[in-house]
Amino acid sequence: MDRKSFVIDVRESHELAATGSLPNSINVPLGELENDLNLPTDVFEEKYKVPKPDKENDEIVFSCARGNRSRRAAEIAFKLDYKKLYNYMGGWTEWSVKYPST
Repeated sequence: MDRKSFVIDVRESHELAATGSLPNSINVPLGELENDLNLPTDVFEEKYKVPKPDKENDEIVFSCARGNRSRRAAEIAFKLDYKKLYNYMGGWTEWSVKYPST
């Protein structure tokens, strides 16, 4: 995952507070994802302090704890016509083992 991709962690904020987060990710809890991906660009950018992903051109990598919620997140984004979608199946659980210092 690099800065060319949007990394969206769909865990709840209390989970991130307890465990940490993936580098360069933003937190959009799964329950808010559909609504927030439908926000006008300026509102999304004000809320998250990053540009809103472009439906056609930007890659979005969804992450959660183990890959279940992130799979659902990719399905939601697909229904909203986002094209370049990825599910980080190992999620935070895998990341924290592979990269314990992040």
